Amino acid sequence: MENQFQTSFIPKKPITSSVSTSKEPKSLFSIIATFLLVVSIIAPVGLFLYKSYLTKQRESLSASLLVARDSFEKDTIDELGLFDKRIEISKQVLNKHIIMSPMFALLGEITIPSVQYTNFSQQTGADGFAVIIEGIALDYKSIVLQSDAFNTPKGSSFKNILFYNLTKDKSNNISFSLKFTVDPSLLSYKNNILPTNIQSLNDTSANPLSLGLDNRTQ
Repeated sequence: MENQFQTSFIPKKPITSSVSTSKEPKSLFSIIATFLLVVSIIAPVGLFLYKSYLTKQRESLSASLLVARDSFEKDTIDELGLFDKRIEISKQVLNKHIIMSPMFALLGEITIPSVQYTNFSQQTGADGFAVIIEGIALDYKSIVLQSDAFNTPKGSSFKNILFYNLTKDKSNNISFSLKFTVDPSLLSYKNNILPTNIQSLNDTSANPLSLGLDNRTQ
């Protein structure tokens, strides 16, 4: 008896898939929204923790500063404080202190030979440092020339120039009074303590009360 094989490529039962259908992936929008939500929750917490850290650091540094300050001896602190006060007082005194030598040196430079100063006085008022000088001139022309000398750029430190009480004496010389104010910068001790200025003052040998007098023209 022959063996008979029945072959058939048609399945008798419906074929079912063994692979289960997976869920659809989340959309990109959902992922971004979730990320932003997480960040919005974490960020304030992080900022709060960082603020707390900075506050603790500040308190720690303040405590260290107090310890360092207390480590100095009280006598040393008092000595440094006294030294600082002395420096400030010295600065104030220096700013208010005046020196007359620059004024006499400049006055000697602009005084013409035919004019002689015989008396000098000063006063400090609302208009500043004022100078009153009595003198003798060879003639009225000398008074005019001397007034012009005060009005040159070199004499610009002298303000409000006034010649008055002009009187001719027995020798035909003209006695006069002269008044002017002085620019404070010219008298400032602070402005005149540089070596170059000090050297120029040392080179000035004229007598402040007798400037340009010894060789008056005849």
